[in-house]
Amino acid sequence: MFLILGWTAILAIGIVLLVKGADFLVDGGAKIAAYLGVPTIIIGLTLVSFGTSLPELGASLNAVLKSRQGISVGNVVGSNIANILLVLGVSSIIRPISVDVDVIKREIPMMFGAMALFVLFAGPILSDGNRIERWQGGLLLLALVAYLVFFASIVLKGRDDEIIDEVEKEERKTLKEEFHWPMNILKVTGGIFGIIVGSELAIRSAIFYIERFDLIEGVVGLTIIALATSLPELSTSSIAAFKEEADISLGNVIGSNTFNILMVIGVSAVVIPLTFSEEIYSSFLVMIIVSVFLTISIYLGEKLSRVEGIVMVVAYFAYILYLY
Repeated sequence: MFLILGWTAILAIGIVLLVKGADFLVDGGAKIAAYLGVPTIIIGLTLVSFGTSLPELGASLNAVLKSRQGISVGNVVGSNIANILLVLGVSSIIRPISVDVDVIKREIPMMFGAMALFVLFAGPILSDGNRIERWQGGLLLLALVAYLVFFASIVLKGRDDEIIDEVEKEERKTLKEEFHWPMNILKVTGGIFGIIVGSELAIRSAIFYIERFDLIEGVVGLTIIALATSLPELSTSSIAAFKEEADISLGNVIGSNTFNILMVIGVSAVVIPLTFSEEIYSSFLVMIIVSVFLTISIYLGEKLSRVEGIVMVVAYFAYILYLY
């Protein structure tokens, strides 16, 4: 009993280090980039966007390096399911989420495109089945670059350069007056350290549960690790809902789901080809179904209601019970 409690505490510490490490890395990196003159739009589309998927990336990479590819893939699929059903469900229960038209026009098609690539690569047509090769991971990373370039072009096309340049000059002037190299370098290095140590503790804890209770590693990735790495989104989205800013949760979740597939799976597969169990492949279908449900709900009602939120949260816990 004490051993189980001990490893549970280690898992909790690992998740805290993962999440805070990602925050420190993004904060320090963004300030250094801004100080060096990198445009705000580039910082937003790279560092800040990557930040939402850094916990998943850290955990998945650590799992891959320990030859636990099932945890790695399960983490991404499970996180995407948790982001939609749990994060958006809880947020819409707190306060119904109105829909930004741009989310429907641009971000949802991108998410489905990423999922289509994921399922196609993992299926029997382009591989031996239940496996993602290095070259497929490379293509996912190329798709990520195309995704970033596409959004950068849209944002740059719609902005007023004169006003934004003036604002950025003022912000950069203020930043240079308050900037401290040692503090921001410490944030970046501390963030990297937190992600490395946090992912190590989290995955070692997961391996303990797998061996102690004879669990399937893919199921642990789909549930324990996925839920843990989705806690930051759940926390920030819930706080946003209480502040009557729940609308931003939808775009953040959809963007995070796209990044999880293209970046986390892409990087992990390039490092070591990914193999996984039938439980994970069947959860691909769950991921697609909940994404379709979300899209239909948005198109029909132009918002996520409290009733839909309750249905989503109940569906998530039913899915967890089904896996176990």
